[in-house]
Amino acid sequence: MKHLVTPRLLMRPFAQSDLNDLYSLYSDPQVMKYISGGVPRTFEETRKSLEKMMSRFEESEYGMFALFERKEKRFIGRCGLQPLEESGLIELGYMLLPGAWGKGYATEASMQVLRTAFGEWGLDRIVAIALEENKASTRVMEKIGMVYSGRNRFYNKDVALYALEKPKKPVDAIFQSTSVPRSKLSIPVL
Repeated sequence: MKHLVTPRLLMRPFAQSDLNDLYSLYSDPQVMKYISGGVPRTFEETRKSLEKMMSRFEESEYGMFALFERKEKRFIGRCGLQPLEESGLIELGYMLLPGAWGKGYATEASMQVLRTAFGEWGLDRIVAIALEENKASTRVMEKIGMVYSGRNRFYNKDVALYALEKPKKPVDAIFQSTSVPRSKLSIPVL
């Protein structure tokens, strides 16, 4: 399984050892304000979510990555792809700990996921959703080139739906992959 690397981030598939870090993300009321009805997740819900994310990479090429600051080797959140609630669509999702907000990490990680999705994984269309009042999330979607596609209903909520089609010119530098095999990483897997 490949790791993705950006100038400031290491992105790798989740491992069982990430349970406590993931729980710190999912149990934070600020993080969950616009997710899951604003209710932080329990440790058991987090464990089930982790197992699901780990199995997704076993079932397909894509999934959710654990995000680490490369310099500090510190867990800051998650970003990746998942099926969007029985719609047949592939959803880009990201969640960061509050200490990582406002630094461009969500945009940086999302762009790397898109590069890989349209390149190595051969996907043709990616969508993202957010509650309309979640302006920070919709700003990220717009920064990475997604286009507002209207309101829709997913996860029992009315949400803004954004979409991005695979670029017609695959040689576009924005979508060239920078994935790195695990053996080539100069920083340890946490």
